[in-house]
Amino acid sequence: MMFVYGATTIIVTAWLSKMLLEKKLIIQKTPFDIPLLSFLGSQILATLFSIDPHVSIFGYYSRFHGGLLSTSTYILLYYAFVSNRNSISLRTLLLYALSSGSIVATYGILEKFGVDAAMWIQDVRSRVFSTLGQPNWLAALLTILLPIATSFILRFTHNHTNKLARLKKISHNTVPFNISLSMFSVMIPLFYLCLLFTKSRSGFIGFWVGNAIFWGSLLSLYKHDFKKTIHLLLIINTTLLILNFFIQTPFSEYNRIATYQIFQKTPIVEETQVPVGDSVINIGITDSAKIRQIVWTGAIDIIKHFPLFGTGPETFAYAYYKFRPVAHNLTSEWDFLYNKAHNEFLNIGATSGLLGLITYCSLIGWVLVWSLRRLSKTHFDAKIMILALIAAYVSIHISNFFGFSVVVVGLYFFMIPTWIFSLAQPEVPKQPPVSIAGSQYLALVLPIGTAVFILYSLTIFWLTDSYYARSLAFTRAEKNTAAYSYIVTATQLRPGEPVYHDERASVASSLAAASFDAQDATSASTFAKEAISESSKALSVSPQNVNFWKTRTRIFFMLSQVAPEFNSDALEAISVASQLAPTDAKIAYNKAVILGRLHKNIEAIDTLTKTIELKPDYRDAYVALAIFYEEENQKDKARETLELALKRINPDDAEIKQRLEELK
Repeated sequence: MMFVYGATTIIVTAWLSKMLLEKKLIIQKTPFDIPLLSFLGSQILATLFSIDPHVSIFGYYSRFHGGLLSTSTYILLYYAFVSNRNSISLRTLLLYALSSGSIVATYGILEKFGVDAAMWIQDVRSRVFSTLGQPNWLAALLTILLPIATSFILRFTHNHTNKLARLKKISHNTVPFNISLSMFSVMIPLFYLCLLFTKSRSGFIGFWVGNAIFWGSLLSLYKHDFKKTIHLLLIINTTLLILNFFIQTPFSEYNRIATYQIFQKTPIVEETQVPVGDSVINIGITDSAKIRQIVWTGAIDIIKHFPLFGTGPETFAYAYYKFRPVAHNLTSEWDFLYNKAHNEFLNIGATSGLLGLITYCSLIGWVLVWSLRRLSKTHFDAKIMILALIAAYVSIHISNFFGFSVVVVGLYFFMIPTWIFSLAQPEVPKQPPVSIAGSQYLALVLPIGTAVFILYSLTIFWLTDSYYARSLAFTRAEKNTAAYSYIVTATQLRPGEPVYHDERASVASSLAAASFDAQDATSASTFAKEAISESSKALSVSPQNVNFWKTRTRIFFMLSQVAPEFNSDALEAISVASQLAPTDAKIAYNKAVILGRLHKNIEAIDTLTKTIELKPDYRDAYVALAIFYEEENQKDKARETLELALKRINPDDAEIKQRLEELK
């Protein structure tokens, strides 16, 4: 995202400079202006009413894509391209996209064979992600590039007879044509093989829907010249189906009937489920489709409670906690942070309200309708490319329906309409060069000076983020002194970023505890005050951030080892977190622990009882509840609790069995 901001700054500065030098406004109107600017307006309104304006402007930290700033940047790029399209070769631009995509796909295939397996915690051989960081994001990019590569093959081969004849007349050599055709022919299986290695269901579905639209539309348009396209359809799609057969797809149902699995007797592994009252406990890894359904339910509840403007762009991570279904506690990802709805449409609806969702869908719909209408008015090459871009555009939204967009997908989402518009319009005649007086260059001081300032600010932002990342790395390595020096520098360089203050608070509290253990009361007091102050700064910017309240709870819990009166502050902090996340079983459990430290056992018992209702397979909650019952001389209830844990979770739990023996 930082790179996109920097590139956009340079592009827009050049565009403004051109307007100043030519003394005219160079802004191209497009048929998508109204829905595009309506969507931008919805994002502005959603930001104004956001539960966390800072996040809504800059985006969720570590992603940044999706905030008002990133959306505005994409729209600036949109108008910069269409307004200067006579200076840009779209064909060259797409060749760059395909070439860079080939490098990404090649690296992804090498990952399958372990080229960088030692570098990642994740099992990258199982699901590759290349340079994009996550398999579904890589798959989304590949689904965009595949139809574009296909369109280049069609353009090369459709009039091959005339092309070859022309080449022979000129040079008696068909090598350039054959090399170009071979290059694009290799790209398609390369991209598709990497797509299969991602094991992305959303990417797989997105590609095949887009592929069906591309070939179906093409055959419909050229039904009288059926023979010219049918052989390519068969060759390309048969190649892809052969790859399916040998490599397999992300869908086990398909694999059992259309891959080499038909010759094997592969047992069907099903998730084990244990009924508990009205709930069901899942044993093992929960299917991602089931988790998505749960998250979608929470997203719909957010839309119901914030129907007009939503909770603010990129605030799903905070809003979801409030409406998180209890069923989420019974999945293998029960304690994961979900900062997206894993459905771009529901995500926009939750964070931008129905206004944002309607304008977003209107933009998509109008791009598709207008593009299809213009097909009949374009020549063959443009027609093929428009069809490919339509297929790529559809694949984006199929993929986004089961996931969410990231920077590269966001770029294509906003740029594909500009490319379709450019292809559907007559070529703009080149204007003669304009004479420019030397004094006119003085007008460039302001835009260039502004650009330098923005690029400097981006450099500081990038540098600060690197300090923050180093601090996190040292914290994980339990080297808090080194972590502290980096996070202090980060907060000094960008004092307005609450994430940095939250991290500094956490590190300072660890140093306070370490100083106390070393009997350095002065340092312990200094670090303790700093931890509380930094936590307050973070929460003053983002009071709805549940994670910041969790950090504050940990700080007071740690400081309570030095001064027990901090237990009350810890209880106050976790009570706020509990209000923001009423179905989070871990928060409820930790609240009970703090209540116990304050000798409020009855309240702790009540809280743990509710915790078990939220998550019937929460082993630690059963053990803690039994301990509190025992402290209250209710040994019968303690035994009942532990026996229930054995029945529901693990009948062979040695520790719980030992506790039961001690209670006899």
